[in-house]
Amino acid sequence: MIVESFVYALSYPGTPKAFRPHLADAVGLWARGQRQFEAWAPHIARTRGLIDTMIDDVAPRRTVAVLGSGPLFDVPLEALARTFETVLLVDQAHLATTNRRLRRYPHVRRQWHDLSAATNPDHLGFLGRVPDLDWVISLNLLSQLAHWAPQGEARGVVDAHLDGLAVLPCPVTLVTDLDYRVFGRNGGIKEQFDLLHGRPLPPSDQSWLWEVAPLGEESGSIRRVHSVAAWLDWRKSAGAKEFGFIR
Repeated sequence: MIVESFVYALSYPGTPKAFRPHLADAVGLWARGQRQFEAWAPHIARTRGLIDTMIDDVAPRRTVAVLGSGPLFDVPLEALARTFETVLLVDQAHLATTNRRLRRYPHVRRQWHDLSAATNPDHLGFLGRVPDLDWVISLNLLSQLAHWAPQGEARGVVDAHLDGLAVLPCPVTLVTDLDYRVFGRNGGIKEQFDLLHGRPLPPSDQSWLWEVAPLGEESGSIRRVHSVAAWLDWRKSAGAKEFGFIR
């Protein structure tokens, strides 16, 4: 708790007042990532590798926006910074833990935005005001938007984000967890939950499992595993209107 308090205190002054209430949750996520470094490593490697691969297919390479950049665990920042003229890291909380990495790249900028349609109907509108935007990455963000939505609005938040991404004028890479399963010590499933609340999805380009909470993280008797899927260009995948993926 001492380290978490220190990170919170360092991050507080640089955070706009309206976004300071989100710092505690951001610090909690960062702390869990530190504790579960080994368990999260395969997921982080898959995510970074997918983005690295997609870089080669994006042209021109002027500005990239990473939505849900968070503590930068799964962001190949160095590769993006080497390749793009401007890198925008977009989230509702940015921690001081990333300061050292960012200092080397003056063309990498943080932006604070409310990305939830539940509280900001124009949640993706700012992207239309970004000059020379050539690529958008929605990174392990969608299920969090649903989680924090007011009761009864989670599905609407999911739909708004996915449908908004689908009509952007540039390639959009989407990485999101889809569901989770809670396993007991004997391997039996004790609980499962659809994190996207029934939203139909087209076939993904890649998928994998993410051990979010190994034994001992949330309880000594259970572990929680998330299913993750990725679409290299969500716009193309979501374009099949006849299948109902976008309305």
